[in-house]
Amino acid sequence: MKKMLWVLFALLLFSCNNDSDCYECTTTFEIIVNDSEKIESYSVSATRKMCNSTEDEIRLYELENSDTTIYINGKMRIDTLKVTKCIF
Repeated sequence: MKKMLWVLFALLLFSCNNDSDCYECTTTFEIIVNDSEKIESYSVSATRKMCNSTEDEIRLYELENSDTTIYINGKMRIDTLKVTKCIF
């Protein structure tokens, strides 16, 4: 019975899910408003962990979740930036 417990313990120890192959991806969304009198900026970030993904899948995720939009109306300009960066 003791041998069975040791085998079970070893099996559980080595089958634990470790996060060594995970990327931490941060997406930052920023809005910059320039109305020719002043410039205001607002930003927010969110982080998520992505595991079991290849390097190519991570780079594609970064590209698909990054964007820049510029809106101009007279003297007002609004820049919307969304940037995603993943680190290992």
